Amino acid sequence: MKLPVSWLREYVDAPEDPRTIGEALTMVGFELGGVEGRGDDAVLDLDVTTNRVDAMNVYGLSREVAVIYGRPLRPLELSFSEAGAEAGESLAVEIEAPDLCPRFTARVLDVRLGPSPEWMQKRLEQMGVRPINNIVDLSNYVMLEMGHPSHAFDLERIPSGRLHVRWAREGETLQTLDEADRTLTPRIGVVAGPDAPLALAGIMGGASSEVSDETRAIALEAAYWEPLAIRRAAKALGMHTEASHRFERAADPNGPPVATARVAHLLEKLGAGTTRPGQIDRVPAPIGRRQVTLRAARVSAVLGTEVPPERCPEILAGLGFETTETCAGSWQVTVPTWRGDVAREADLIEEVGRHHGLDKIPSTIPPSIGVGRLGPGQREERLVRDVLVGAGLTETVQNAFVEDRGGEGPSPVRLANPLADHHSVLRSSLVQPGLLDALETNVRQGRRDVALFEVGRVFFPADPLPMEERRLALLLAGAARSGHWSEGVRSVDPFDAKGLLELLFERLGAGPLALDPEGPRPDMLHPGQSAAVVLDGDAVGWMGALRPGVWEGRDPVVVAEVVLDPLLARAGSVARFESLARFPSVDRDLSVLADVAVAAGGIVEKVKGAAGELLRLVEVKDRYDRPPVPEGKVSLTLSLRYQHPSRTLTSDEVQASVEAVIRELRGAGLEIRDKSGESGE
Repeated sequence: MKLPVSWLREYVDAPEDPRTIGEALTMVGFELGGVEGRGDDAVLDLDVTTNRVDAMNVYGLSREVAVIYGRPLRPLELSFSEAGAEAGESLAVEIEAPDLCPRFTARVLDVRLGPSPEWMQKRLEQMGVRPINNIVDLSNYVMLEMGHPSHAFDLERIPSGRLHVRWAREGETLQTLDEADRTLTPRIGVVAGPDAPLALAGIMGGASSEVSDETRAIALEAAYWEPLAIRRAAKALGMHTEASHRFERAADPNGPPVATARVAHLLEKLGAGTTRPGQIDRVPAPIGRRQVTLRAARVSAVLGTEVPPERCPEILAGLGFETTETCAGSWQVTVPTWRGDVAREADLIEEVGRHHGLDKIPSTIPPSIGVGRLGPGQREERLVRDVLVGAGLTETVQNAFVEDRGGEGPSPVRLANPLADHHSVLRSSLVQPGLLDALETNVRQGRRDVALFEVGRVFFPADPLPMEERRLALLLAGAARSGHWSEGVRSVDPFDAKGLLELLFERLGAGPLALDPEGPRPDMLHPGQSAAVVLDGDAVGWMGALRPGVWEGRDPVVVAEVVLDPLLARAGSVARFESLARFPSVDRDLSVLADVAVAAGGIVEKVKGAAGELLRLVEVKDRYDRPPVPEGKVSLTLSLRYQHPSRTLTSDEVQASVEAVIRELRGAGLEIRDKSGESGE
């Protein structure tokens, strides 16, 4: 934003040194980029942030300077005389789209076209605007001076003298002032005659109603346009103008009458024309002023320094806010309509802080009211990561935006405004495409042995908002572990994933891992080498090997995915230390002959149920399915460990438990082939 110092001094008595003014503006949020020229001819180059549309003009910055130096701000001169017939006799305005234009103001001016005076041309050039003629220059001058754009139509070129503010119709076209032909869509606003558009609302006028040397009367309009409508239209048309830059950031709803009055005043001052009586002001959707409460104690608490209570209303009044004290140290503040960026107490505190002096805030460490701790579930989630990293896996972080690859299952959650075609939906699984894409990247780089995991969220359609789930996913591919000359290389299999899940359940204290080979699981898994993960009778995930065709690589791939929240909710306090047993344990081995289709886990559960309280551990030590074991059968060696915490067990106690186990297994149709003798430790 360019700010001529001579123009600034028309409204506020500022110091003589332009750089001093610029540095003062920097301290209240308008960074000085440089100073061009000297003295009254100096021009300040300031950076005005996009939310401060009220300061994108000379008068708005003059208001800031007035508060900085405690000087009065001189008002804009808006007086003018009226002559001729009523404006309403030659111009009518109808707003057909209140959602596009909440306010539209117009005046009719009788004009004499010619060049602008030298002082006006100089100021426009200082601001980077090329002078054209006195009427166009007046419109640009007022926009730069007080911030509200306006537009002049040649009154004789408005069909029937009627303006309609509406949305464009499909297929309508308009040649704009830059001589480009624009094809319009229904969500682009226009100011139109009875039959065709005359201007793009809030962006640029049209060539058909352009002011020319033959123009003798103009219809001057200034409106408040809905910001989002202007932003969308400007983006759709690939246009960016001084007007759209301001309107799409929310101009002043009460600015239109001021802008037209200021143009009328300057028109008379220049001797370039007169104003007809009457103002046409259509307000189909009035916009009120916000009311915000401000507390002096809150100002000091947020800023971190004491601000004298009387300083708050003093600063706000200078910036155009109206304050009414409701009680000691508290005010009801009425926000001016040109400050659309102020909506809450924190915004008012920012205004006070800017002008009280950010340099007055001391550098301190905020006081602590307690020791920070991990929140619910955070400690357990961190433990999940520690366990898997300790087991040799590498954590990945994938993008939640993925490509819609179709396939079976529920429809994904689609993004309303995707950044790219391959990021058009939210992921519903961490394994596919996330971990599988990571595997593909690793293989492409020559790494075939991969062990990955991810903790992240997946999304599913729901009403009214999509549903989120926190999940854990594992992927193992290639060799189970690094090869060594002393042993052969073993490829990963589903038991590796099962072992990791068992370790995780154990470390979380969530109970033993339960699998259901008939439970629900995705189609990408091999039906004979996969199972559902079950917790409290409900399926909370799945694990297994990928079926042929899902992964094109030559190495086997094993995956798992579980919902984390139910698992973490079950997590108990895991003992970190446990004293060594004082009394010896007793081991017994059983050799069980079973059908190949019988799950070893089911046999283990039967042993646990029949052995009684003395049993401490049961595990499958060996599996054998070659001769002399009959075809279709498998021999499993079970190791049972017994122990009492406070005494030594007797042989009779152990034998009684073993015989109970044998009876249970034989009752289930299993054959006991052998049982070994006693061993102790």
